[in-house]
Amino acid sequence: MNSDSIKNVLTNLGYKLLDCGNHWRTSALYRGGSNPTALCVYKDSGTWIDYVNNSNALPLKTLVSATINSNDDKDIKKAMGDFTAPSSPIKTSQKKSKHEKTYPDSCLDKLLPHYSFYKNKGISEEILQDLKGGLATQGSMYQRFVFPIYSKDSLIHGFSGRDMSKNPNKAKWKHMGSKTSWIYPYFVKSNGVSPTADSINEKGFVILVESIGDMIQLRESGIYNVLVSFGTSISSALLCFLVGMNPKKIFISFNNDLDKEENRGEIGAVKSYLKLIKHFDPKKVCISLPTKNDFGDMTPDEVRSWISSLSHDFKDCSSIYNERIKYYLSKGSISNSTIPKKYLTIQ
Repeated sequence: MNSDSIKNVLTNLGYKLLDCGNHWRTSALYRGGSNPTALCVYKDSGTWIDYVNNSNALPLKTLVSATINSNDDKDIKKAMGDFTAPSSPIKTSQKKSKHEKTYPDSCLDKLLPHYSFYKNKGISEEILQDLKGGLATQGSMYQRFVFPIYSKDSLIHGFSGRDMSKNPNKAKWKHMGSKTSWIYPYFVKSNGVSPTADSINEKGFVILVESIGDMIQLRESGIYNVLVSFGTSISSALLCFLVGMNPKKIFISFNNDLDKEENRGEIGAVKSYLKLIKHFDPKKVCISLPTKNDFGDMTPDEVRSWISSLSHDFKDCSSIYNERIKYYLSKGSISNSTIPKKYLTIQ
């Protein structure tokens, strides 16, 4: 496969690759860069883009040439090994994709400041206002409390809406946009600054939760260094973002479905743990589920007690998780192929 040849070329040059589906992310070794997600290299052709330098898509040959600091065809050919460039390298998966739909901030004017649902749960108006949320009275988000999702370019590129109708046939949450690309609420700004970004920079660690409801409950308790996964799986975009951020520690705090026959939150947390330790030192990743089903079921005092119990010691917890991993392996809930052999030995 061409992707294997491309991978060999890159790894032989010293590039450490982060698998992101149809492409890899890596640092810009050719210019001494340290950002591990600065370069995007497509698997089917080797075409690459330097997002930090805002470069155009270029063929693999140019990256090889820049990395070995040589324009000599013999040197480049030797470094590229058995890789054969496709006849139209830019006309495959890395051709300009369909533009992601964005929305003007003015669309939020249609949302009503109807906060009673969350106020009854102990959430303050200030938190809801900072997140620019409101009740939709028309459209596909009708009768949902809607939270706009911002991109790194400060553009709205999605919405997440919590049902207010109490209709048992309606899904609790509905999403508009590609939630697998969302890094929420990192890019939501209040008075020109991102409380989430500031808190992560200050505290140095990140808490990952399943839903916006969990996040706002933590905010009510003064905990802002939280990112939402929108489910029990960490997306490639969120993984790449975490790798680029390189926090001191990551706490996976999905729901704790103790009352269910299958604890989906814990299974998702274990899978996410296994995914994260492929890119992070295991000492930096910890599973710490809420003490009740989710943070919305916990009082502010219980949440503060939970946060104070988090261990910030850099100790390897893999031995603690091995029993749960063995259990879910035996149940078929996780696959043995997901376990990084470098870190874990499951008997």
